[in-house]
Formats: sequence, structure tokens, C-alpha cells
Amino acid sequence: FRGRGPEWVGMGEALYRQEPVFREVMDRCDSFIRRERGVSLLDVMFGYPGAEGDLDEPRWTQPAIYALECALTALWRSVGIEPVAVLG
Repeated sequence: FRGRGPEWVGMGEALYRQEPVFREVMDRCDSFIRRERGVSLLDVMFGYPGAEGDLDEPRWTQPAIYALECALTALWRSVGIEPVAVLG
């Protein structure tokens, strides 16, 4: 995984809508951020109207990339791909 830089509004939204394993991990990450900040990480990531954050701000970029990486890893595992290491 790359660090900061490859993020864009809407990243992961198609997988979120189509892949239950991916969605479960993203929902867990969103739940944690909601408890800590009172704002939905998913709303910021997907660019929903009224989102109270900007994906270009590191305080949103970093958790968004982390959540996406965790969800992708879980999705890979669910289809039989077992990474030896994941770096980001």
C-alpha cells in the first residue's frame, strides 16, 4: 500500500456497496471514528453532502487510507489470498 497521495473522494465506495466483507471492516472503522470525532469517516471518504471533513486533510486522509487497506486485506482473505505481509 502506498502512503498518502493516492486518495480520492469516492475511493472504495463501489466495493463498499458490493462486497459484504469489505463493508463490514469499513463499518467497524467508521464506528470507531464516529465515537472519537462525532463524524462519519465514510461520509467524508465518499463525499456525501453535509460531510464534516475534507479528505485532503491528513486527519481524514490517514484513517481513510488505513480503513481502506484493512478492508482490502479482509476482502483478499475472503477469496483465498493470504498476504505474507501488508505494508502501508
